[in-house]
Amino acid sequence: MAGPLTEIDPVAERIRTAWRDLRRTGSTGPVRAFLYDPDPPLDVAQADALDLIVTHAPVRMSDVASLLRVEPSTATRTVAKLQQLDLVDRTADPGDARVVLVAPNERGRQLHARVRDRANDLLSDLLDTFDPDDRERLASLMERLVAAVDARRGTPASTATAPSG
Repeated sequence: MAGPLTEIDPVAERIRTAWRDLRRTGSTGPVRAFLYDPDPPLDVAQADALDLIVTHAPVRMSDVASLLRVEPSTATRTVAKLQQLDLVDRTADPGDARVVLVAPNERGRQLHARVRDRANDLLSDLLDTFDPDDRERLASLMERLVAAVDARRGTPASTATAPSG
């Protein structure tokens, strides 16, 4: 059996493993139940879509796909599920009836705010053992990593505004 083709960068491996573990932990039943209680949790794709829709509303469906870094058909299915859950509304763009706009409704905004606040409280509690400079450094490094991933993929950074047009 052949070994790896290249040496593994130990720092990259540590980051990959930590990223995987954070992703797995954040998507476990107990964490999601805590964040969404008393509502049933959204799946990760639905939660990401609702977050971006609330942040950029009203947003074109094509921009939802771009911001989520997925194919338009995937974004359409995800938004349709959010609409079935009565969290978002889809309407025709008044300036171009061919364009579909999506925006959160009151229920969607309330759910998003509750989940965001609980997630931020949880993160703040977890980061209490970090000194303020380490917290700021971690946030900056994570933002740089996201920007580097987006630059490699040729996609917009998550902190950018929704593309127009």
